[in-house]
Amino acid sequence: MGTKTITIYVSDLDQPEIPAGQAYQLSIRHPDGSTQQLDISEKNYRDLKLAGAGKTLKRRGRKPGSTTGAARVPRKRRPRQNSTPPATA
Repeated sequence: MGTKTITIYVSDLDQPEIPAGQAYQLSIRHPDGSTQQLDISEKNYRDLKLAGAGKTLKRRGRKPGSTTGAARVPRKRRPRQNSTPPATA
């Protein structure tokens, strides 16, 4: 028998269940280096007026497993182009 994992988000601010696809996750880094992650609803996000505040971070690095040796395909090299035309007799 297999197992099935169900993820249910509950708002950390006012405790109601958040429907799938409407959960916002906030990461807060404290001065001591610890990180706190909060799950909030879309309503709480709007009420706190967080839209446009701060900066959006882009994903960095490669996806895990993107460079495996077996899946790597060698690149084809283009033939060299001569800068001088061939001499004709």
